[in-house]
Amino acid sequence: MDISTLKQFRNKLRVLEREIEEQLKAETGCCGVTLSQCHLLLELENKDEISIKDLAIILDLDKSTLSRTVDGLVNLGFVDRKSNKEDRRFLSVSLTDIGKKVVESINNICNDYYLNLFNLMPESKHQSVIESIDLIGTAMTKIRKEKSNCCCK
Repeated sequence: MDISTLKQFRNKLRVLEREIEEQLKAETGCCGVTLSQCHLLLELENKDEISIKDLAIILDLDKSTLSRTVDGLVNLGFVDRKSNKEDRRFLSVSLTDIGKKVVESINNICNDYYLNLFNLMPESKHQSVIESIDLIGTAMTKIRKEKSNCCCK
């Protein structure tokens, strides 16, 4: 890829990054949760109960970071945390009724926004947009897991 095209891509990506950041603030801010808490709540949406260990793998977080995030949600009353009677080290989490309402609210806000977004694009491009986002996300995840991108080495 030539430098001019790469520069154009990076410029477009910066605009997208800013817009995504603003949208994420709007999606989570109105529900009183952080972005990490929002992701955790949405992950719990379709699970009756999940272990902290499995959740850490899914969200790609270390257990201590995840534990702090869960603590915040427990304090808000959005999540229940349970220990296993046979193995006290095994902790699982699940949504409370209040947490389910928060998830529903987040989903409604997101669905409205993204429906409006797609309505501004030709319908024939919808699948291409979804596929492109998947390609970029997958490639970025692979690069992040393979090496550090620190510019100050």
